[in-house]
Amino acid sequence: MAPTRVGFIGLSQTGWAPKAHLPYLQSSPDYEIVAICNSSVESSQASIKAYGLPASVKAYANPQDIANDKSIDLVVCSVRVDRHLATISPSLRAGKDVLVEWPLGKNLAEAEELLRLKNEGGVKNAVVDLQARQAPIVKKVKELVDGGVIGRVLSTTWTGAAGLGGASVVEAFQLRLLHRPQNNPRQPPSHNQAHRQRHGPKDPQPRAPQDIRRHHLPNRHALLLLNPHLIIPAWRAPFKGQPGLDWRIAGSDGEIRVSAGGPFLQMGFPDMKIEVHDHASDEVRDVAFEEEFAALELPARNVASVYKELRAGRNNCSFEDAVERHRLIKEIYKDSGIDA
Repeated sequence: MAPTRVGFIGLSQTGWAPKAHLPYLQSSPDYEIVAICNSSVESSQASIKAYGLPASVKAYANPQDIANDKSIDLVVCSVRVDRHLATISPSLRAGKDVLVEWPLGKNLAEAEELLRLKNEGGVKNAVVDLQARQAPIVKKVKELVDGGVIGRVLSTTWTGAAGLGGASVVEAFQLRLLHRPQNNPRQPPSHNQAHRQRHGPKDPQPRAPQDIRRHHLPNRHALLLLNPHLIIPAWRAPFKGQPGLDWRIAGSDGEIRVSAGGPFLQMGFPDMKIEVHDHASDEVRDVAFEEEFAALELPARNVASVYKELRAGRNNCSFEDAVERHRLIKEIYKDSGIDA
């Protein structure tokens, strides 16, 4: 089978794209970069030269040029989220397959507009890069839970160090990881309740837990644990010497603990670890998980899995899934008194 021909929007010489997307695209026989579209033709030419891409790769500065190029099978977009709408709309109108970073749009309205354009353009594959879904550590945790290793799940608690944050943190972070699509999106919504706490260097006075809103979680977005459980996301700097992520899943027969240097499992950390405490034996054991793309640097591994799945005809996250998440996040903000 011929390689999928990629037109890449936003492959600059810094940032996320060269670290996360480029390694697999350059090493896989399944993909071939045929065009680059940066903010200027000169910038695109500089990237082509910097990354040793073939001289045949076209240099563009206008997303419409990518849309018009008949040699492109897949448009990959890795630019600022507030530019997603303008950047990928031409390709959606042209009916091209698109892979774009999360969030789909800067707000629900833009996400819905992109979904509309995707449907009108008859796009077969419109994918949002929620790479935590492909993370081997997350898949292993799901396997343990599904396999009944800890019995009936009672609760899950996620404590993460907001190393990339500041005085405020978006609560919706964990939704990408803890929610997975289920069978019937038209089932009545389940009720979940969560609480948030936030304190750190820019917030010297620890705040009392803010009662989080009781919000509706459609069953299609049931927890990774496949049941409505209590999520308690807490964001703060880690205690000295302690991991930046401490994720517990408590069950009737045991408990799973996931630890890492930080909370961003979609990117990964070298010290990621899964432990299981068996209540009956009172023993704690480490659980291994296999990294399929261990030869790549951490930021590229889960993205590589997204590309591999797409090549096999399986979408990591459809535009429809992404819009549902945007709606959920908007509802969470609304219930918290935030205009978003």
